[in-house]
Amino acid sequence: MKPINGQPTILLADSNLESLDRNSGLLQELGYFNHLHAENGSEAVAMIKNFRPDLLIISQDLPDLSGLSILNIVRQQEDIDDIRSIVIVYGQKLSEHTMTSLGRFGVDSVLHHPYDNDTFKRQVSEALNQSLDPKIEEAEELQSKCKEQIQSGHFEEALTTCNEILEIDVNAEVYYNMGYIFSMRGDFTEALKNFRKATLINHQHARAFKQMGLIYQKLGKTNEAEKCLEHAAQIHLTQNQDNEAEEILNTVLALRPNTTNVYNSLGIIYRRQGRFQESIQAYHKAVLVHPNDENIFFNLARAYLELNDPKNASEALKKAITINPAFAPARDLLRAVEMGLTLRA
Repeated sequence: MKPINGQPTILLADSNLESLDRNSGLLQELGYFNHLHAENGSEAVAMIKNFRPDLLIISQDLPDLSGLSILNIVRQQEDIDDIRSIVIVYGQKLSEHTMTSLGRFGVDSVLHHPYDNDTFKRQVSEALNQSLDPKIEEAEELQSKCKEQIQSGHFEEALTTCNEILEIDVNAEVYYNMGYIFSMRGDFTEALKNFRKATLINHQHARAFKQMGLIYQKLGKTNEAEKCLEHAAQIHLTQNQDNEAEEILNTVLALRPNTTNVYNSLGIIYRRQGRFQESIQAYHKAVLVHPNDENIFFNLARAYLELNDPKNASEALKKAITINPAFAPARDLLRAVEMGLTLRA
């Protein structure tokens, strides 16, 4: 990334509106006026995808997704994994482990809360005028070359390119590509080894977990396959990637039909998508497998409420409370149903 001329696009992500206003004002003092504001992690990810800002200034302490989680998601999604934004992360009491992880995910600078105005302005100025390490630039060019080789089916050349990248930059995507190449060659032992390395570097690498699951399925190792596939699906669920999660969960059901978490997760997906009857059917199947899970009954009640069926919703909530009398969300929702209040998403 060469020094940025003109007006860079800057994303500010913080749930504290005072901090957003303060940082925005400091950027204006520096002469930067093109700002995007996100008040939670989900908004930040959407803005990164849609606007590809030049600089990310992210709070680690966002309520729904931490700054680290946002970078995890950005790195994993294929349509935005090539973004080359400068990244500044700030937060209170950042642990040594967090600091190490932030560095691994390409954070250029870290601000420790509380920080003064001069420190903020200095780090922003330094970040926007920095030059990219030529080696990293070379690694990115090789990464693009590797993708093209894989898409063309030139796997041997792609494997050579991957090894060239590893001499410059060790990252999860390289190991994922190597795992894919070995799996296409039928070398499942080496494929698993490389997919596992990808997940060790990036714990949220859903595609690597999925590929591991599919290989274990081919090898007849049902338990290992189910574990990896469910983990991949849960990552997609937390990132609101429902279609990807649904596809994987149906693969798990083909392996083992009586799996509580799968039916419950499918129920969540269907409810998000407005497929409320299918959601209810999935929750009922989950209840048959695990009749003492209060969370399933709570989710079932919400699906009934979406269909304006307070009677069945009330029955489901009462069952949840019977299982766990201390389940406050179920008690609160039951009280709202009895008062005739409307469910809000």
